[in-house]
Amino acid sequence: MHIMRKVLHTFSSELKKTLCKRCQNSIHHQRKWFTTGPKLFGVWEPEGLDEPKIGQYQNIDIQLRGYDYAVLEYHCQFLKSLSSTMAQNMTVIAIPPRSYSIKTYYENSTKVLEIYNLKRYERKLRFDSVLCTKFTPFLEVLRKSLPAGVDVQIMEFTKEEEEFRYIPSDEKLKLLDRLRSLEKEKLERERRKD
Repeated sequence: MHIMRKVLHTFSSELKKTLCKRCQNSIHHQRKWFTTGPKLFGVWEPEGLDEPKIGQYQNIDIQLRGYDYAVLEYHCQFLKSLSSTMAQNMTVIAIPPRSYSIKTYYENSTKVLEIYNLKRYERKLRFDSVLCTKFTPFLEVLRKSLPAGVDVQIMEFTKEEEEFRYIPSDEKLKLLDRLRSLEKEKLERERRKD
């Protein structure tokens, strides 16, 4: 311990020789600010300060859409691992694909040249509640890592979107068709009476 003090004393004396008076004074004054009193290293905080309140987002849906299933699914897996790393509760919801039929025509004609059948796949990332301080960096990573051909839309949770993701059962569709046919028959009978 005694040797250490001698080394520090010689180092400080060598340092004073190389510095000008102004620099020596600034070093000397800086040392006065740091004390080992009741507060550690001179850091003083007023009494009665509370922790800052951090806001939260409630019921946020991030909708990812794309025509390539493999790319979309891989990106969702990446975002799921990212959210678990950031300690956020996120669920990935698969939504049935929507089919589109796209036609191209010959020039200056109504004759169909080719027909393309496309499927647009969709995934939803749902956050029930997420801190503002964690959601902003997540969105930044989402934006910068977004693959080509994938669209992103951030929206609030809605019941209409929730109902669309359920595939109706065959029995229910058959019963609805039967109900429509019965209604049509009833309307035809009423027209015949008139």
